[in-house]
This record gives sequence, structure tokens and C-alpha cells, in this order.
Amino acid sequence: MNSPYSRSVRWLALCILAVILEMLWARQMTGAPIEKDSAQLVRMALNLDRHGVISLEEVPPYTPTDYREPIPVFASALGIKIMDSMIGPAADDAYFSGPRAKYLKYQNLIWLPLLSAGAFWAGLTLTSSFALGLLALLLVNIPFAGGHFGADLVDGVFSDVPAAAFFMLASTALAVGFARSKVRLISLAGLLFGITTLVKAPVLYIFAGVVLVLPCFYLLRRYAPRTVLRDWLVLVVPFACVIAPWMYRNHVELGSFQLSQRAGVVLMYRALKDQMTPLEYRGSFYVWGPNFLQKPLGRVLGFTPDDLRRGGRLQHLNTALDSDFAADDLAAERAGRPDQTLTYYRTARAERTKIEMELDRAGNPRAELDGDDILKNRAMHLILEHPWRHLALTIPFLWRGATFVFPILILVLVVAVRRRRDDLALFALPAFGLVMFFALFSHFIARYALPAREVATVSLIALVALLFLPKTNSPLSG
Repeated sequence: MNSPYSRSVRWLALCILAVILEMLWARQMTGAPIEKDSAQLVRMALNLDRHGVISLEEVPPYTPTDYREPIPVFASALGIKIMDSMIGPAADDAYFSGPRAKYLKYQNLIWLPLLSAGAFWAGLTLTSSFALGLLALLLVNIPFAGGHFGADLVDGVFSDVPAAAFFMLASTALAVGFARSKVRLISLAGLLFGITTLVKAPVLYIFAGVVLVLPCFYLLRRYAPRTVLRDWLVLVVPFACVIAPWMYRNHVELGSFQLSQRAGVVLMYRALKDQMTPLEYRGSFYVWGPNFLQKPLGRVLGFTPDDLRRGGRLQHLNTALDSDFAADDLAAERAGRPDQTLTYYRTARAERTKIEMELDRAGNPRAELDGDDILKNRAMHLILEHPWRHLALTIPFLWRGATFVFPILILVLVVAVRRRRDDLALFALPAFGLVMFFALFSHFIARYALPAREVATVSLIALVALLFLPKTNSPLSG
């Protein structure tokens, strides 16, 4: 079974599968408009390419910003430069829809293979099975096989796909590096976590948690303190070297060492939703449940779609853009009138607009940055006023963003620790941290969980192999 011919057939099959997946992904990319978060990335990339500054402004002066993390911006700016060198430059609007928007989306043909390669590497090393590595590759691509959720990501320029790719690679390098005592792989893990942080800033806190927990694994294995310190430094130093230049840039240009600016409004989303009534708390499981469960949940919990309409019992939870009050809610947000909004989401955004307008009128040149800090402080004050309520709301947010991911990760971590599979535990640990971070400090929409979901998928394959296929037990566990 391990003959050169057999190995050649396996790798040929893998290459054929890679070509098929590339074709499947490419067919989903269209010239559909690039909007919302993706549009902000493209605007920043255009300004970087045309004016040499990462800015959200549409007209001069192009003031620097850190509203979005830099690596997706750099990638889109490179795409614009390559595109312009081949077919000539165009007006800015041309990059937000039509052929040039489609070409920009082709960067996903780099991120998705990276994600797939990471999943295959993880599946192969955690199970010692080529077939299970191949299965891992296939299963992580289910969201991108044409469903509505994955189609939006493939046919867009969101940062979630590159974040999932680098997160998968970083988690695998960490697990394999620790289990095999490979300093180079541990160093690679630090480097990859740093890159992931420059795609999704919350990974900074996940990495900090990993750094604190990692010595426990070393102590359980009774490693020499010198080895623990060496590996700890080898992990932390590359990470710091990756993120430090961007943080220094923000300090020089913006007067802050922060990685990105959106923490205030995201934390306010969460703080305001802490204020929901007991009836809304129950209704959140209906509103935020998976689509196929909403009707049965509605029958059990006593809710219908009418409850989401204007005046309905769950109107405050309805963020759908086609709701019967969405236009009025958006207008109130843009006017900075939180008292006139209906949803918690628009109230948070209207509060941000109001603060920035007040700072602008006062002549504050840093209205956007200082406004975000003010909003962050107000949100933290609301959360700390009712900490138990905040923790209670974590449950529906886990239900919203990690319905199946959270229980899978818990199960994997418990079994891995009990079976002394430190490699599997370390592989799943960052994903668990990411899920808990988003559940505690954000409104946890579905795409936030993509990196954790992909890691959970591979973790589940490794867990099944550990429990039911002992012959595939990974040599990493020693």
C-alpha cells in the first residue's frame, strides 16, 4: 500500500481534486457589487495604490486609518496594481462592480487553496492517514461548494477567508511543532499567528491566551525549564516581529498602538444586546437559530415571522435589510439619532455617529478614533454594570455564531486531554479561544466563526479517528 506507485496515485488524485476545486471556486466569482465590509477594504486598497496611504476617504485629504487590518488591504492593492498593469487603470468606481471587481475576487483562488492545504496537512498529521487528510480537505470546502453563506464569501473580498487559511496553518504548526519538539515549526506558528492577527485583530487575544496556557502542556510532559523558555520565546518573538511594524505605524500616524479601530462599536453591539428583555432572550434562540431549525423552534418557543416586523415582540433583534422598518432605522443611524432606532444593532451605530458628530463640531481632528474610544468605554461600563447578565447572554451568542462548532471543540478538548493527545488539544485550543472571544465581546455573526469552524471540522475527523480508528492514531502523541 505504501509503494512508490501507490503514493504517486494518491498525490495525482490530490492534484486533480485541487484543479476541480479551483474551477468550482472560480465559477462562483462574478462582477456583482462589492459592498459593506468588502467595499471598505477595496477603498483602502485603492488609496494605498493610488495615493500611497491606507485611507477610507473618497476625496483628498486622504487621512490615514486603521479601520481595517492591513493584510487584506495589501492583497487587494496588489491585485489592483497587477490589474492596472495588464489592462490599464480606471476610475475608482470600476473596482466595486463589473469585471474589475471580479478580478479582485480572484485573490480567493489563493486563500482557498491555502486553507485546503492547511486542512490536508492537519488531517494527515493528526491521523497519520492520507485518506482522512483528503476527507478533511473536502469537508472544510463544504461551505464553499455553492451554498448562500459560502457563495457570499467566495464572491466577495471579505477578510474571513484569508483569516481561516492562516489560522488553520498556524494551529497546525503549533500542534505539530509542540508534539515533535520542532523549533522551526513553533517559530512558524508564531509567524502565522502574527499574520492572522493582521487579518483579524482579535487573534491577538487568542494568541495571548495560547502563550499563557502553553507552559501547562510542557509542565505536564515534564520538560526542562530551559526548553519551555526557549520554545516560548521562539513562538512569541516572530509573532511580535510581524505585528510590531503595523502597530508602530498606527502610533506614528494615529497616536495609538492599537491594531484596528472597530472595537468600540462591536463592543457596543454586545453591550446593548445585554439589555434585551427575558422575552427577547428566549426569542433570540428563534431568530439566531440555523435556518432549518427556525420553524420548529418558532412553534416550540411561540414565535412567528410577524414578531420581527415593526411593533413586533422581537423587532429589536431584526437586522434584515428587507424588514419593513430597515430604511427608517438606517436613516436614524446616519442622522446620529439612537433615540429613533428600533434595533440594538442600529442603536449602537447611531450612537457612534452621534459621538463622532459631536466631536467634529467641537473641532476634534481625531473624531473617529476618539469616538471609538468613548464608545468602547461606554460599552464596558454597561457590561460591568450587569456582569451576570452579560455572561447569560453569552449562551445565545454561542448559539448564533457557533451552534455546532462550540460543542465539537469542547468535546475534542476534553477527549484530547484525557487521552493525552496534546497535539490535538493544542490544535483545537486557539479555535475554542476564538469562539469564546466572539461570544463574549461581539455580536458573533456567522462568518466570524469561519476560522474556528474549519479547525473544528478537522478536529472532529481527528477525534473520530482517535476513538474509532485506532490504527490511524497519530504518531505525534508519542
